[in-house]
Amino acid sequence: MSFPLALMSFAVGMLIGLTGMGGAALMAPFLIAVVGVRPIAAVGTDLVYGALTKIVGAAMHFRQGTVDLPMVRRLATGSVPGGLLGASLVWMLPHMIHDSERAVKRAIGALLVLVAAILLARILVPGKASDEASRWMRPRTMQWWGGMVGLCVGLTSVGSGTLLTPILMMLYPKRPSTVVGTDVFHAAILVTATSLVYVGSNEVEWSLVPALLAGAIPGILVGSKLAVRVPQRPLRFALAVVLLFSACRML
Repeated sequence: MSFPLALMSFAVGMLIGLTGMGGAALMAPFLIAVVGVRPIAAVGTDLVYGALTKIVGAAMHFRQGTVDLPMVRRLATGSVPGGLLGASLVWMLPHMIHDSERAVKRAIGALLVLVAAILLARILVPGKASDEASRWMRPRTMQWWGGMVGLCVGLTSVGSGTLLTPILMMLYPKRPSTVVGTDVFHAAILVTATSLVYVGSNEVEWSLVPALLAGAIPGILVGSKLAVRVPQRPLRFALAVVLLFSACRML
């Protein structure tokens, strides 16, 4: 499976580079439905792989000065505890319900539907960023939203970018580089912290991580270079359709 896995990871990396989203939303279902990884282990593996790639991206954006550190701090004070709570709930699930793997799989499917809906809403209903920004600038609002995003990531590995991007676009309507940089830097913190719970509970398929990284890193680089040439609306619509198809496989 090493070559097909690296190839899929390359495709996912290209989507991340092109759109800034879609990594975990595509990789976790692929690991479950195609590779045959148990859902809980797929979440843990996806988080570890995602943490390593996002750390690289975060360092690049930090050097470029495209990270709003105060905003990252506000989000992380809510998202990191939320992520740790979500991961801890998954760790306790086998002691609470009979089929914990199926429960996690369905949770991934439900969140994929939400992510696809957000993508479609962004395409069909253009937001008025400046009118809503002040509401989201409040520290407590950002912390609560960060906590909800963190909980989703801890439970399913999905949502670290897609659920935050619409909010960040309202805050920085004319600075897409700041949206991407802040999102990636925050995601690196959240995903790294959350992945440690899965590492500690031995729910990571370490043998798959090298192939995932070997495909994702070149894919991100290629996608980033092509981003200025590829129209975003049809690409995001296609991504939403793929996510809905993946959701049907998970539910």
